[in-house]
Amino acid sequence: MTAADPTWFAGFSEDDVDVPGARIHLRSHPGPQRAGSPVRPPVVLLHGYPQTGAMWHEVASGLATERPVLVPDLRGYGRSSAIDGNLSFRAMAADVAALLDERGIEAAHVVAHDRGARAAHRLALDHPGRVRSLALLDILPTLAVWRLMGADDGWLARRYWHWPLLAHPVVGPAVVCPDPVTWLRTGLRTLGVGDWLDARALAEYERAAASPGVAQAWCADYAAAGDVDLEHDRLDQGRTLEMPTLVLWGSRGVVGAQVDPVEEWRRVFPQATGRALDAGHFLAEERPEETLALVRRHLA
Repeated sequence: MTAADPTWFAGFSEDDVDVPGARIHLRSHPGPQRAGSPVRPPVVLLHGYPQTGAMWHEVASGLATERPVLVPDLRGYGRSSAIDGNLSFRAMAADVAALLDERGIEAAHVVAHDRGARAAHRLALDHPGRVRSLALLDILPTLAVWRLMGADDGWLARRYWHWPLLAHPVVGPAVVCPDPVTWLRTGLRTLGVGDWLDARALAEYERAAASPGVAQAWCADYAAAGDVDLEHDRLDQGRTLEMPTLVLWGSRGVVGAQVDPVEEWRRVFPQATGRALDAGHFLAEERPEETLALVRRHLA
């Protein structure tokens, strides 16, 4: 269904790369191999919850026609493992920096969705010299999410109910771990996933969910987002980075319903620009051609 299918990530190789505290499963493509083709800076694509790097299958293939592409599974997700049990965004960001070192890449563009975009935010703060530009898909800063969930009307809390549930050290694992595949399917339905989801991607998500340790990693990820990740972000409040930043979100989702996502991200990245797409949460899979076009324009 994945590597055996010649149309699935065609031209990409797959490797397991050991980095401090983790083993990262990496899909990668060297970019165009035609004589005279310009060598463009590489791009790293980071996925979200509850997915794997498979979510980028169409965007990655499009970008690989013009530049090198790296598509890791985040530590604890998919076929990557967090050997040290650390599921903070700081650890995920350090993994990306280590992957760049392993490939001899000084700096890369980073395009990221959901949890991967939070790791990209931390990568830019902790390793700013490694990031040429950012594209952040359908998220608000972690501090902003918790702030809005605490609003009196409870609007976002009712829609992001899985945040505190997964973060709870007892309730999260008790609810999710006995049957993570059913949890995955239910979560995708509540987020509006439709027939546009590629069956090969869904099969990979379900296979990953059933793998030992993955559901526990989901919970540990969300637990960190309510604890150590907040501590890290609070320490960096007021710090700004002058790097090109694209912010995209789904008009049928929740990210832009209460605040302007571009203005929220300009608190960290003053050059941020962006817009909504006619989509729900999973932009790269629901609107792959439009997402690819906007990302290409941003990278240019």
